[in-house]
This record gives sequence, C-alpha cells and structure tokens, in this order.
Amino acid sequence: MSYVTDTHALVGYTVGTLPARVDKVFQDVESGESTAFIPTIVLAECLYLVENKKIDIDFNELLNRIQTSRNFVPTSFNLQVLRLLPEIRLSELHDRIIVATSKILNAKLITKDKLIRESGIVETIW
Repeated sequence: MSYVTDTHALVGYTVGTLPARVDKVFQDVESGESTAFIPTIVLAECLYLVENKKIDIDFNELLNRIQTSRNFVPTSFNLQVLRLLPEIRLSELHDRIIVATSKILNAKLITKDKLIRESGIVETIW
C-alpha cells in the first residue's frame, strides 16, 4: 500500500501522538509492508515549525531517519505536481501541493485536515 503523509501526520508520528488507526499505517511503513511518500513541502513545514518553536523535534534526526529508510520516500515538488495545482480546489497552497502529490502517486493521503478529507479529491486516512 502507498501513502502520502501531510505535516500534521508526520509530526504526530515523530512525537507519538497519532490515533491508533493512523499509527498502524506508520507501523506498516516501518515494517516494510507499505510505503509513505513525504512531499518535500511537508519537510519544509516541519523545519519551519521547529525553527519557530511550535514543535520540539530534532529536525536533522528526522531527515536522517527518512534518508536511511527504504519505506519513507521524500518526494519533490516538480512540474507534474505544478501542472495539477489548478485542478485542486483548496485554499492553502501547501495543501494543494500535498494533495496533488497524492493524486499523482495514486496514494492514500494521511491527513487530519477536515477540508481535504471532505473534498473527496483523494482517498484519505485518519
């Protein structure tokens, strides 16, 4: 199974505050049963949150964990994602990038965001 994670889900996974159902998805990724794609915009948002003291995680450790994992795959913001953005009718640009990435990869999106979940643009998990 393939997933894309948004910032809230990745941070929740990192600090251990996810609901059991969502945590199980990340456990499946850790065990190699699934793959989690992490848009680079999500990683940039994590850095922003760390720098502004909104979350207390070691950003370099997070990057190292991702870099050494086969099942957590960073995914770049590219022209294919950019071309899809006009079709994604959400107000937040970051959310549009994440949703477009999920759509292109045909992966379920791990998100708590109510607007994204209710939009029906991609299948979501929470």
